[in-house]
Amino acid sequence: MTLDYQDHHCKMCGKYDKLAWVNGGYCNDCLKLRNLAKIRESIEKGEPDTFSSDYVVCPYCGAAISDDDLIEYPELYEDGEHEITCEYCGKEFKVETMVSYDWETHKMEEE
Repeated sequence: MTLDYQDHHCKMCGKYDKLAWVNGGYCNDCLKLRNLAKIRESIEKGEPDTFSSDYVVCPYCGAAISDDDLIEYPELYEDGEHEITCEYCGKEFKVETMVSYDWETHKMEEE
């Protein structure tokens, strides 16, 4: 069975992504944005579900801190609960960080 055009192109941006079909028809970038939009919708409904592997999301206003901006918050790279202040709405909230590690080993060439 071969895949057609829609299976290989993102439904949101149209960009070719050979794995879009795995993400429900979205490229990785658009999948992240789609998930962020769902988080923001839950906040607006008053039922905040802010769990994300891609962003730290303010549970008050929905502002997101991306991976690129997390460097300003080194404490968020450690397991545990941390308090930060949202740069957009100024409210303080708690962030629970769950760190996981993966390892891969390789043989060293014997001399």
